[in-house]
Amino acid sequence: MKKLMLLGGIMIVVAAIAGSGCGQSNANAEGASAAAVNAVTVRIQELRPTLFTDAISATGTIQANEDVMLSPEEGGVVKEWLVEKGQRVRKGQVIGVLSDDVIKASYDAAQAQYKMSELNFEKQKSVYEQKAISELQYKSLQYTRDAAKAQADLMFARLERTRLRSPIDGVLDDRMKNEGEFAPPMVPVAHVVNLKSIKVVADVSERFAGEAKVGDVAKVIVDAFPNDTLTGRVQYVGAAVSSSNRTIPVEIAIRNPDLKLKPEMIARVRIIRSVRENALLIDENVAQLVDRDKRIVYVENDGKAEQRVVTIGGRRGEKIEIVDGLRAGDHIIVAGYQKLSDGQPVQIAGS
Repeated sequence: MKKLMLLGGIMIVVAAIAGSGCGQSNANAEGASAAAVNAVTVRIQELRPTLFTDAISATGTIQANEDVMLSPEEGGVVKEWLVEKGQRVRKGQVIGVLSDDVIKASYDAAQAQYKMSELNFEKQKSVYEQKAISELQYKSLQYTRDAAKAQADLMFARLERTRLRSPIDGVLDDRMKNEGEFAPPMVPVAHVVNLKSIKVVADVSERFAGEAKVGDVAKVIVDAFPNDTLTGRVQYVGAAVSSSNRTIPVEIAIRNPDLKLKPEMIARVRIIRSVRENALLIDENVAQLVDRDKRIVYVENDGKAEQRVVTIGGRRGEKIEIVDGLRAGDHIIVAGYQKLSDGQPVQIAGS
């Protein structure tokens, strides 16, 4: 009887142990199942170093370094154009003449008067040396000669103003008045431009005011020639910020050997600040802005989402450079990150 009771007790204990083990196994299975249900499906991308050119981007227009609207100093009727539109001209070359008949006659008369005064002065000089005339008479002849010369010089200067001379080497781009039309003083009558010396004028945001410097290399792409990348250098950086758009003007000198670039063409400018061979770039959208100055990125680490606070450097299109917070080889979560929190289980799509 005692043996039967002892055997029954052992069986009860074994059953209890078995039941306990089964219950623990079921609990573990349920926990694992719950974790699998809460996991967010994501897509990851391994972060690899890449070559990155940090640059300031801006839009500008091409302008000539020498671009002149030629105006007469004195008004007059356009007598003759000596150069056709589109022809090259040299600095100082006469490209047009205003009516000069009256002024030329006045100049001839003033020149003749000067010559007569000069002749009288020279004739009386020897007489004065012989004390035949007074010093007052001699000085009077000298001042008369000088006044006549000044008048002749004045009329010559006015005659020269009827000659429209190109102030630069370049091309006669336009003539605003036809022959026979009156050209008022200080009103443009011709446009001369030098296409061999050109620049790109762009406006750069004020936050880059201390980073754009004279001598910096710049890459320029003109909209009219999108397949050509031109290289230039910054030749001028504005000293003041515009109050209207909070930018500073920057000028980049570029070459135009075949003269295909024309003033007012639109150009895209990238002023090179630095070139880094091992930069870490991610899509801009992956770095979420959670506070005014705080951006986070989620990284997959042992099946969980790990939140990283990152610091942004430069920018290239839709890519941004991460200078702190990430390392090469990190598995960046690039899809599904909107639903994540730090430490949340994740499941990699396709795995």
